[in-house]
Order: sequence, then structure tokens, then C-alpha cells
Amino acid sequence: MTSRLKYYLSASYRRKILDRLLSEHADLYKGRVMDIGGKDRGKFKKPRNKVDQWFVVDISISNNPDLLADVCDLKELESSQFDVVNATELFEHVSDPEQGLRECARVLKPSGSMIISMPFLYPIHADPSDFQRWTEHKWRQEAEAVGLEIEELVPMGRYFTVFMDMWKNFVRIVPFRPVKWVCYLTYPLCDVITWFDRLEFVRRSTLGNYTTGYYIVARKRP
Repeated sequence: MTSRLKYYLSASYRRKILDRLLSEHADLYKGRVMDIGGKDRGKFKKPRNKVDQWFVVDISISNNPDLLADVCDLKELESSQFDVVNATELFEHVSDPEQGLRECARVLKPSGSMIISMPFLYPIHADPSDFQRWTEHKWRQEAEAVGLEIEELVPMGRYFTVFMDMWKNFVRIVPFRPVKWVCYLTYPLCDVITWFDRLEFVRRSTLGNYTTGYYIVARKRP
């Protein structure tokens, strides 16, 4: 199986949306970048060699971080020293996300960028724990509290994307390979169904209140 086919069959719609959004915002990564929980996931290739420094912070030594630390306690780092903080797929795993967000904002330079993603209607997944999901209102409130201005907040799919990701999750755990391959034949139809989320009717109805998660670009106030 080619890597392209494997990605098509195994990656969730949410992951594909996240990879696309990260690629579209790749030019935001510049200067000194702090990457929290720096494991590579998905198809997006982090531009480590195109910045001045790519500094990884992680709570697990097995991930070979530059700094072994919890995002809630970055006391070893001075304030206002990073141009970008990358915190994708992080805060659902943080026991005190408000404090973690506060620390990220503290080490970020004025006018620096913070790139965030968090799932919403998505399976609980421990890494090593999974604590919460935040709504758009919660994100805006907490960003304001730590001096971050949200420039973009993108729902990663709506009702139909959530629905199709639930189907893909079922297919993923089907134990019988022949049945799994038959289920794979539905994926082109699933692609069409997720397209319905672009309709204005969906966006303006209660169906628009569903999402797999949020992608956020924020900037620290000067």
C-alpha cells in the first residue's frame, strides 16, 4: 500500500483538514519557534530547517525534547523569547489548560504568533491523558484573558464531517479484513457527503454547531 493510499484510508477528515490548514499557514513559522509536544503527526511537514530555531518542549523524554517540562510550568524559559508557539493537538491533554495557555503567552514575544488546534467532537484519546474539549466561546474568553488576539478561528468541519469521521472510526476497528475493504469502497461517497458542510444552509442551521474541533491562529498584543 502506498503512503498516499494509506493516508487516504486511515487519516480522519479532521486530520486532513488540520494538515491542510497548517500547510496554508506554513509561512507563519519563522524566527524562534517553540513546539510543545513536538511529535510528528499527519501529512504536514514541520518547517524545522526554515526557521532560526525549532525548540521542542515535551513532558516525555522519549520524544527527545530540547526541554523536558510541562506546558503549565515553563519556569526555565524567560519571558518574550519566541516568535511562534506551536500548540497543535495539545491542550486536550493538559490538566490545567488555562495555566498552560498563560505560560505560552508569557514566553511569546509581543506580536508573536500562536498556532493552536484542539478536537471537539472526536474520540477521547489519552496521550497520556485526555481532559477536556473547549468551545469557541471558551477559546475566545481564555485568549483574551492572557493577552492573545484571535486572528482566525476555524471550525474543522461541521455536522457531516463529524458524521463521516464517526463512520471512518468504525471502519478502522472492523476486525475482518474483507469487510473492512468493502467499507473502504464507501469513502468516495463519504468525501461527497462532507462537502455538504460548505453549504450556507448547514452553516446557518443547528448543523453548523457541530464540529470535529478548532484551528486557531492568535497573536500576542504588542
